[in-house]
Amino acid sequence: MLDFLKRVVFGQHPIAEAFKHVCYPQLPLLSLDLELTDLNTDVAKVTSIAWVRGQNFQVDLRSAHYSVVRAKGDLKQSPVIHGLTAKDIAKGGHIKDQLAYLREHTQSHVWVLHNAVLDMRVLNKIWLALDFPMVTVTTIDTMLLEVYACEKTLGFVPSGGVSLENARRRHSLAPAPAHNALDDALATLTLLFAQLYSLNKQGHMNLLELSHTRAIRTFTLGQKALTKHK
Repeated sequence: MLDFLKRVVFGQHPIAEAFKHVCYPQLPLLSLDLELTDLNTDVAKVTSIAWVRGQNFQVDLRSAHYSVVRAKGDLKQSPVIHGLTAKDIAKGGHIKDQLAYLREHTQSHVWVLHNAVLDMRVLNKIWLALDFPMVTVTTIDTMLLEVYACEKTLGFVPSGGVSLENARRRHSLAPAPAHNALDDALATLTLLFAQLYSLNKQGHMNLLELSHTRAIRTFTLGQKALTKHK
């Protein structure tokens, strides 16, 4: 996984002015998760999508959104892993409807993902297919935050050590249900809260100052090649 991330070419792009000087407790966050049929983003289909908002170390459960997404073709191991049968997925909503709503949060929130490159590549592919206008999204990647923490405290990244489950365990968080998009979105958001508190307990660090962790990225959705910026 880390080798995959290293192969991504990074460009230079500033963090959005609306966010870069905001201290992390005040950041408007939207934790997003996609359940996919494949880790190969060229062929992956979305089977479910979920998000939830948070701020000031609080989760806004009223904002929680979950939807099964209609998908055709080979579902591979998705029904086994995610518990969604072919019948469930056939009855799902259209991804266009979900992304039309998600678009409303591209400029108003910082998106939180565990392995942002994976999900944002899939979103970009769909964005292009739907001919949505280009938009730049600011993200925090909890997986890369955990890479930074491991390298700083241990001097290396343990095998499997930056999975969502293991990262939560390292921060003494309770085990969370896995492989459900909403459960994973909630688990990712509360992991971020723990990671940020560990980095700066006073909450004085802003998004620009957090960029030294290499976990703060902006992605331009709607380009033929997804642009990912430092």
